[in-house]
Amino acid sequence: MNISIAFSGGGARCVAQLGYMEVLFDLGIKPAALSGSSGGSIVAAFLSIGYDPHEVLRIIKNFPLNKIKFNLLHGSIFTLENVIEELQRLGLENFQQCHIPLSVCLTGYDDGKSYYVQHGDLARAVLASSALLPIFAPMEFEGKLYIDGGFSDNLPVTPLPKDHFRLALNVNPLRFDFKRTFWGNFKRAGYIMLNTNIKHSIQNCDKYVEFDECAKFDILDRKHFDEIYTIGKKLAMKEMEEWEQICCND
Repeated sequence: MNISIAFSGGGARCVAQLGYMEVLFDLGIKPAALSGSSGGSIVAAFLSIGYDPHEVLRIIKNFPLNKIKFNLLHGSIFTLENVIEELQRLGLENFQQCHIPLSVCLTGYDDGKSYYVQHGDLARAVLASSALLPIFAPMEFEGKLYIDGGFSDNLPVTPLPKDHFRLALNVNPLRFDFKRTFWGNFKRAGYIMLNTNIKHSIQNCDKYVEFDECAKFDILDRKHFDEIYTIGKKLAMKEMEEWEQICCND
């Protein structure tokens, strides 16, 4: 059975996807194709070029944030342009290097449409997919401007082969316990948007996994990576019998 996996965006929460993947890898389940939006595209990209989940966790924990520069005079708080070289140094150079076929979801800055790219500059593609406007500036990719893939399709099942068993991993459970402050309302609106545009993905995958415990962590939380990773690992371990059955039915 060919198993392909879609990774949702979700910032720091995406580390839970790595914990989940550790268990699948230990079961001998190797994905036939991967896709991702935003932070999920970064996770998928590192896995696609051969890193194991623990190695990706280490990279994320130790990533030099000083590469992210201020961009206040140009319409956003930060720009990710200076991060490209660092990602290339870590191996994200070109889609041709991917051992596992990879699709990265971008949202067109001008038309708001979803674009699923599978070629070209890998580092630039995943950063364009992570350009959460207005925090991060739009990124240019092959002559056009793009923003965070999560704005149009935060769980990109669409580019995965239809004849594969398609697994979708969503780290953004919908919750409504935010305080009615400016920041609370901003986060509420964001999670409503993210969960609205993944409905078609849930309907078109063979298995949907939602990481409920990720709700207690902010997408910018850099202090609890290990705990978030463990959430994903524990959830996958609870589902081991189901996965063994799925594989036995092949």
